[in-house]
Amino acid sequence: MFSVSERDQVRRDLVNAAEIDHRVVGAAVTGSAAVGKEDRWSDIDFALSVDSEMDAVVTDWTALMYACDAVGHVDLRRGSVLFRVFLMRSSLQVDIAFWPSSEFGATGPTFQLLFGEANDLPQIGPPDRTELIGLAWLYGLHVRSSLARGRVWQALQMLNGMREHVMSLRCLTECVLAVQGRGLDDLRDPAAFAGTIARSAHPDELGRAFHELTGLLLVEITDAGVAQAVRALSPEASAPR
Repeated sequence: MFSVSERDQVRRDLVNAAEIDHRVVGAAVTGSAAVGKEDRWSDIDFALSVDSEMDAVVTDWTALMYACDAVGHVDLRRGSVLFRVFLMRSSLQVDIAFWPSSEFGATGPTFQLLFGEANDLPQIGPPDRTELIGLAWLYGLHVRSSLARGRVWQALQMLNGMREHVMSLRCLTECVLAVQGRGLDDLRDPAAFAGTIARSAHPDELGRAFHELTGLLLVEITDAGVAQAVRALSPEASAPR
């Protein structure tokens, strides 16, 4: 397990490497460290503004990370931005975002510019409430059909997906962070969702949890037509046949 001092040293080494790489024209600390909310378990989030030779920069920095004891990595892309997530032997996670300089900038509040210039970019807002309701309903439809077909493990997975969206809706209602479960522990009563967790894959237990979750979804809906569609996900409709 990595120590806080080890994590801090890795971050300092990254900053030093960015400052001497002529192809890197800007860098920023992102994530919890950028807003003073880092704790014992926080990872490193680091963003680079790359002026030229993007492929070469990614290759060189990847080699650097493996030389510093990385044991694996996974890539996530958002448009032309590459987020390369490294797992260190110490279990530390290091996320390095490679941005074209023309697109480099803050898309949210967790961005602390270290050097260079940042563009003014549109801010990423919270999830759309209507979309979350629609997705929760769709997952609910698949819970019902899976149970009707006797496909209990598929039903369980659909139930878990439905819960994720309903919990995000509750986060929006209470004005806490509704992304990746980060605001769930800040809800006034997160235990309200305890009954939506199926204790087994038995159809009756899945149906019970589904009924509880559908009730919580209805609390978040104000549109009468949408509420009627959700109420159609009744326990009777979800019973196996």
